Amino acid sequence: MTRQELAEAVNAQVYRLTEKLTEIDANHIGKWERGDFRWPAAHYRQALRHVLNVDSDLELGFKRRGDGCTTENVDRRTYLGTTLGLGVGVALARSRRAEAAGEHVDELVASIAAPTESYRRMEASVSSQYLAPAAEGHLRLVKQVVRDKLHDARGFAALSEIAGFSAWLAADRGDTAAARARYQESIRFAESARNPLLVSYMIGSLGHFAVEIGDPHQGALLLDKAARQLDNRSPAAARAWLASLRAVAFGALRDRRAMTESLATAERLADRRPGEAQWPWVFTFTSAKVARYQSSALVKFGDLAAARNVYATAIPAMTAPKQQSLAKIEYALLLAGTGHQDEAAKLGVEALRVGKQYGSERIVSNVRTLRAKLPQHSREVEDLDHMLITLYDEDQR
Repeated sequence: MTRQELAEAVNAQVYRLTEKLTEIDANHIGKWERGDFRWPAAHYRQALRHVLNVDSDLELGFKRRGDGCTTENVDRRTYLGTTLGLGVGVALARSRRAEAAGEHVDELVASIAAPTESYRRMEASVSSQYLAPAAEGHLRLVKQVVRDKLHDARGFAALSEIAGFSAWLAADRGDTAAARARYQESIRFAESARNPLLVSYMIGSLGHFAVEIGDPHQGALLLDKAARQLDNRSPAAARAWLASLRAVAFGALRDRRAMTESLATAERLADRRPGEAQWPWVFTFTSAKVARYQSSALVKFGDLAAARNVYATAIPAMTAPKQQSLAKIEYALLLAGTGHQDEAAKLGVEALRVGKQYGSERIVSNVRTLRAKLPQHSREVEDLDHMLITLYDEDQR
């Protein structure tokens, strides 16, 4: 966990506990470590305790002395040593201890929210096939907790987050019906939480999902609905993210003017106040991420020359293997349709390796679509065919 990742996790945790937006960034974390800020506010210390899974401020290195305090004995490894948070079992155990000891409901909110953050971090390196049962089990658990003990805005917000993540995993497994149902559920929970920002995020996620599965008309309508939940007071990163998704939808609809305007909006808002807190579970929205969506929009629009230039910049900046592979396949489909079949097949091979490694049926399915657009014979296509045949052999075991 980097300092910036820790800062974002603290901002998210404070939001869960207080529904207040905070602006802790990597610089703040460094000052806490060095002792430049001797005693963070109570809600920051509480958030740090949950993110790093410790029981006291002393374990964080904060200690009162006389009428002041110091952080001279802060060990940086204490801050950065925990990256996956709490597991479901630990969360449930903490919930039971909190109830038995009569602790504040904040402890319960933090406990039910922590596993989802853990699963999100794991998603970059663990197959969705393995994560999905755990996420679904946690969703069932939290539904019961919210029904019995936490029937308020914060409980519904946690439910919305979990349902949205389950939808993402279902989409990665290629189960579009389950993904759509979970996204719809996440929207209902967000509405029950009375959080317009969260509602916008979940509707936007469903809209982008619709675009990606080949329904850009409905996707654009959903994205318009998501945009109506925001205003100029909404975080710049939220508006940049949504503008980027709309650009992709407009690209699929072949509306160049709307696509260009949306990309211009995203570029103008990206990187603004990088320490600005986002709604929980969303990280800083940068110009590099805008480039990723710009590439997707141009590919869907069919502009190979423009897409090639942006793609060359966007791909190296993407660190998540599955997301990078999805971008490669998207670009490869455009190449295949414009006479660059060998280059497309090569990208298909690269993406399929990742799809097999992480068990992503979405990547595998997209590679199969790509293969249908390629000629029967070439060295690169033969390599792709061999990998697909091997995949079918593995499926039969």
